[in-house]
Amino acid sequence: MDPTTGAITVGALLDRETLASYVLICKAIDQGAPALTGTATLTVGINDLNDNPPVFINEPYADTLLENVTVPISLFTMAATDADQGVNARLLFSIVSGNGQAKFHLDPVTGVFSLVATLDRDTTPSYSVVIKVTDGGSPALTDQTTVSVTVLDVNDNAPAFVAAVNGLMTFYIGESASPGDVVGSLVALDPDYGNNGKVSYTLNDTLVGTDNHFVIRDVSQGDISVNNGISLDREKVNNYLLVVIACDAGTDPGPLCSQVQVNVLLQDANDNRPIFDQILYQADVSEDKPVDYVVLQVVAHDNDAVNNGAVAYSLKLPSGSTAAQFFVIHPSTGIVSLKQQLDRETTDRFSFNVVATDNGNTALSSSTSVVITVKDVNDNAPTFNPDFIVAAVAYNDDNKILSTLSATDPDLEAGSKVTYKFYKKADDFELEQNAGTVKVIVGRQLKVDSTYELQFVAADNGYPTMTSSPARLRVDAFDSNTKLLSVDLSMSEEQFAAKTALFESSMAKQYATKYPKVRVIIYDVIRRTYDGSTSTTAAPTGRKKRATTDGHRITVRFFVVQDSADGELTDTSKARSFVPNSDALPAITDPQKTSGCSSANANVQAAFPEIITTCSQRDTNATSDDTPWISTTTGIAVTTVVCVLAVAIIVAIIVLIWCCCFSKKRPGTPVKPYVSPQATSPEPEKTFKESNDLRREIQTPSKVEVVIEERRPQNDFRPLRRPAVLKPEKEDYYDGRAVDPATGKVYEFNSKTNERRWLQTPEGGAVMSDVESESFKYE
Repeated sequence: MDPTTGAITVGALLDRETLASYVLICKAIDQGAPALTGTATLTVGINDLNDNPPVFINEPYADTLLENVTVPISLFTMAATDADQGVNARLLFSIVSGNGQAKFHLDPVTGVFSLVATLDRDTTPSYSVVIKVTDGGSPALTDQTTVSVTVLDVNDNAPAFVAAVNGLMTFYIGESASPGDVVGSLVALDPDYGNNGKVSYTLNDTLVGTDNHFVIRDVSQGDISVNNGISLDREKVNNYLLVVIACDAGTDPGPLCSQVQVNVLLQDANDNRPIFDQILYQADVSEDKPVDYVVLQVVAHDNDAVNNGAVAYSLKLPSGSTAAQFFVIHPSTGIVSLKQQLDRETTDRFSFNVVATDNGNTALSSSTSVVITVKDVNDNAPTFNPDFIVAAVAYNDDNKILSTLSATDPDLEAGSKVTYKFYKKADDFELEQNAGTVKVIVGRQLKVDSTYELQFVAADNGYPTMTSSPARLRVDAFDSNTKLLSVDLSMSEEQFAAKTALFESSMAKQYATKYPKVRVIIYDVIRRTYDGSTSTTAAPTGRKKRATTDGHRITVRFFVVQDSADGELTDTSKARSFVPNSDALPAITDPQKTSGCSSANANVQAAFPEIITTCSQRDTNATSDDTPWISTTTGIAVTTVVCVLAVAIIVAIIVLIWCCCFSKKRPGTPVKPYVSPQATSPEPEKTFKESNDLRREIQTPSKVEVVIEERRPQNDFRPLRRPAVLKPEKEDYYDGRAVDPATGKVYEFNSKTNERRWLQTPEGGAVMSDVESESFKYE
């Protein structure tokens, strides 16, 4: 207080909240003496200033809630104080942060803090909400506090599998996997806390595939592995569908579970080789088929997949095979087709292998056999070999086979069957079209020392018919009396056939000095008949000497040509150089005899000791004949006459017998037969008819009466008697009896149906008629 002025001033800071008012006793003293004093009481009230912020009390604010607590629920009433007064002490509450999900509500006046939304510990296990209190001063002062809410877990979530799509997961594993190999790992998450979120795994079921091939060894881990002792085979089971269950360890409520289907796909390993559908493929193909013609198709299957199961085909040929020249195989389809046209006559059968190889990293393969038979078509004409032939024949020998043509056709069946015909007409010669033998026509004589050229073609019987190029036959006709020599040999035809070349060469040596290129040609070989002088067995007797069948003596007729090259004389204007008998015979006979027959000279005997005699051309008709007598002209004529006479005699005898038998023919006399007692109808009308074969005719089959006509001598017919011991089986059915004229057997008949049956004795024999004794007899 100013002592002079009395002004009272604040001497120190005031704090209303410490002392809200002051009572001052003021004293005034004057300058007198004694100074007088006066006192006054001064009360000073302190006006409030907002100098104190609000302050939360009852801290800390914290609570623990189950996540399934029922809402809404009041958790706290926020409390704060403010030392100020009045407006400055008026408080308002608000949430500053931590309520982003709007889970909580704070009454701004009362400060009641409430839970207004459900909690999910799995989403937010705890909340920290900042609360602010603000006074009403100006400027306003504030205070903050934090409300902590901890959410306690409730087992309200089942485990959920990670990466499952629509409840399905897929794993891949090679079929070559070993036991214990992990197929895949499952992960299931449970957002619950503690045991409520602890997950265990169980392989519950196998929906597809074989049970127990897979296992979960550690239930706390979701690893699926191949079970012990299991060998996977994709070709048997290519996929498995498993059911795996994941459960938590919650108790309130009990464990919650979920499941997932696991599709295990086996990846292929190249463990199967291609297998052909057949172990042998066979096909027939005509040799005229064009290039690219499909012969056959082989098919192989590989049970592996993708590249391991992709099959490629190739040919595997044996050593020396030509199949690769003619066949090609498509590597993908296995179609075997023609690479070039076939020729059956060159190769009629092909045999090779087809290999099927897969496309695995380590390729596997197998093979099959293919046999292709080439079928014939008539694509070859017959060919003559040789196509030029030289023959010589006695001008008057019309039974001599000049040559047997030989043409071959490499085709099969009808295409290989050859027939021959003249290419140009030859008047004096005949040709057997099947055998190909060429002869002089019987009764014809050729001109001596003449040369004939015949031309022939050969045609096969195939379709279309193929015809050969012409072949030529040169025929030189000579006089056998001047050009043909003969020798008798003590040997059979078979023995001589084995020594033919030796005979020709031995005889040729006798002429070689004079004719260096000489050739001896055998004309024919004749089996001689017995003459009683040279045979060691008796000669057969008879009207004609028959040819012996022991073959121990033959006559060989031959001629000699000066130049062996004459066999190639295609020019028919040039004559063959025959050696006449006048020159040929002395070279081989006894020098003492120059004509006729004589023994061979020493040189010939030494070269061919079987020679008995040598002659000029001799008549062989009287002394030699291979033909059996019955095949000769005389034998045929005599046999024909005898046969004609025999037939005439037999015919005459038959005619005579026929005349004798039928000259006695007489018409039969009708006799009333036995009539069944059941037939009570009036006497039927009867009509009789006589015919050449003595047949009975019943004009009124409805009647029971029958007419019997028996071939007997004239006026020698007797009635037929009924055997007392026999009765018809059905007396109302068979109502008449009669005798068969041809056999004499008795039969019953039905006059309406004309049915018949033979009567038989109790022993089963036939009942015969005996007209002379007027009784029946039994066989």
